[in-house]
Order: sequence, then structure tokens, then C-alpha cells
Amino acid sequence: MAAAAVPVDLIIVGAGPAGSAAALAALQARPSARVVLLDRAPLGRDKVCGDGIAPHVSRELLALGIDVTRPDEVVPGARLVSPGGVVASRRPRAPGHVIPRRVLDARLLQAAIDRGAQFELEKVASLEQSTTGVTVNGRWRAPLVVGADGSNSVVRRLLGEPANHGSALAVSIRGYAPTPAGTGDELLFRWDNQRAGGLCYAWAFPTTNGTSNVGYAMSSAARRGGRRVMEGRMHALLPGFDLGGIELTGHTLPLTTRRPRPAVGRVLLAGDAASLINPFTGEGIYAAVASGAMAGRAAVMDAASAHLVYSAALAQRFARQHRQSRILYRMIDHSITLDTAVRASAGSERTFERLIDVGLGDAHFSVADFARFGRYVGAGSRASNPS
Repeated sequence: MAAAAVPVDLIIVGAGPAGSAAALAALQARPSARVVLLDRAPLGRDKVCGDGIAPHVSRELLALGIDVTRPDEVVPGARLVSPGGVVASRRPRAPGHVIPRRVLDARLLQAAIDRGAQFELEKVASLEQSTTGVTVNGRWRAPLVVGADGSNSVVRRLLGEPANHGSALAVSIRGYAPTPAGTGDELLFRWDNQRAGGLCYAWAFPTTNGTSNVGYAMSSAARRGGRRVMEGRMHALLPGFDLGGIELTGHTLPLTTRRPRPAVGRVLLAGDAASLINPFTGEGIYAAVASGAMAGRAAVMDAASAHLVYSAALAQRFARQHRQSRILYRMIDHSITLDTAVRASAGSERTFERLIDVGLGDAHFSVADFARFGRYVGAGSRASNPS
């Protein structure tokens, strides 16, 4: 006879930023709750990512009572290069950090464990809902489950929610290259002038160990020629980096332009599993932490109404940005859009800060922002196009 499922207060599938934030928020709201985190990978696993931690992420984590950053991980500057070669280089008021994901995720998960969460190395294969709860793998049972298991979410598939595809899905490759002299104090974003639709950009983010996280991302709808083309474009856009022989790994990025239902019965989706990746920058850690915290908090406060509370909180935080990004995302197919945005950022610190907030946080552009952009359409001389 099979053993009865172990009763707990909350099951979280996925121990990345969204899952750990859900556990931290749940235990912050209800310290006595029994929270179980399930992940198929051990503590300290790697994840294909740019490793950039925006100040918006740090603020969310501080609200959860933790700080996972270190002073030597600060990168004070940011350099934006448009498809037409327009450059905006500034030091944001609140600098970002660069922390390799194997380090960041281990810190977050350890913080959740220290607060009282139980971590289990376990791959999820089954999920059964009833009117009173959810059973996972026939082994665990809770009133509610948070699915925070990434872009290829098993939980999402088990719920029957469709995966992202076409222009709502991006692909990326990432590796680590030696940091060139004099480039270790800026986050570099360089959008491609050979645009085929949607995301097409390279990045280089310096780490503390003398290497830079380098990569290239593009919309899957625009992907022609496969990985060979992506590697070629990364080499072309990052000419100052020695990219020969570095190991590159790939991953998918489900963008906010098409999202599943955030709550299906007694299961809440958070982070990449909920397609909460910014379509302009590919940034997903902020939304993962924010949505995970919302889900974890709602789950332990009132399981019966958690789906309504979580959906409302998510909409209040992100709905306006998501509506706007669905419209504007189509416009970045045209180089003039990005050229104008970067040129305006070079000319105005306020615009630069707003561009950062929209690309890395939950902000949206105002009418005044668009008026400022309008003053820079076609203005000024354009730098020579990147190769």
C-alpha cells in the first residue's frame, strides 16, 4: 500500500529566485508555516542568465528581510549602444550588481532554508488538484502550490497552459570571457543593427573574478541559421572581447507579451513559469522575485482566495507595463525606435533613468517621456553602424 502524502502548508516547485522569494515571503507572513521547496537540481546549480542584479531586485529582497549582494559586486555604470551606434553611458543613481546565478540562487535558497523552508532534491512528475488541495508526486500535499520552475515549467505543462512561441519567446546564449582592461565598471547592452524582429542584442557584464558574462539574445521568431548565426552576431557586437574557445550554453526566455493564467485552481505560477520576462531587455529576476513574493504571501494567508489575491496583486504591479510593452515591442523591429531611445538617454539623465526602470523594473513610459523621445527623433549625427 502506498504511503499517504505528507501534509504541508505550501509546496513550491522550483528553487530559483521566484521559488526562494515565495518561501521567504510565506515564512515572513506566517513563520510557523511548513513550506517545502522542490527542485530537480541541487543547491548552487547554474542557470543561463546575464547575472545582472538590478537595484529593483535588491529593494524587493530587502523588503523580504535579506540582502544577498556584496560591495565588491557593484558595477556602477551602464552603457547602451543602439543599432545605429548611438551611445548613452551614465552612472545610474542606484547601481546594479553582477552575481553569477550559481552564487545568487544558492544565497537565496540558503536564506529560505535558514528561515525555515525545507528543501528537497526532487523532480516533479505529477500534480493532482482537488477542491481542498494539491498533491505533488503522490508524496506531498498542501492547500496550494506555487509553480516557479522556470521557462520550461513542468507545472505549467501539467496545468495544460500553452508554452510561449514565436515572437513571445526569445533564445539566448551565454558564456564567460576575460574582461578587457578598462571595461570592468560598466554593464554593456548593445542592440544589433541586423534586426530580424524582436530582441536582437548582445551584452557584457563584468564579474568579480576577472571575467565578463557575455551573451546574445534574439526572438525565436527571428532566429535564422540557428546557433551559428547567434554566435557570429555576438562576436561582431563584442569585438573587444576574446571570445575564442569560450563555452556557450543556451536557454529560452518566455516574454510578457504572451502569458498564461497566473492562477489555475490551487496552483499559482510565478517568474519565468508565468512568462514574466521583460521583452525589451530579457530581464526576469526582478519579476521573478516580485511575483514569487506575492504568490508565497497570498498562499499562506488564505488558500481559498489566494488565486484571486495573487492575480489582483500581479495585475496591480505589472498590468500597465505589460499592456504598454505589447504595443511597443512591435516598434523595436525598427532601428529608429532604439536609436531615438538611446539618443534621448544620452541627452537626459531623467530619460536614462526611466529607460532603466522600464527595462529592469515595473515602470512604464508616461506621456511626458514620449514627448521627450519625440524631441530626439532623427536628431544629431549617428555614429558609424556596428558591424
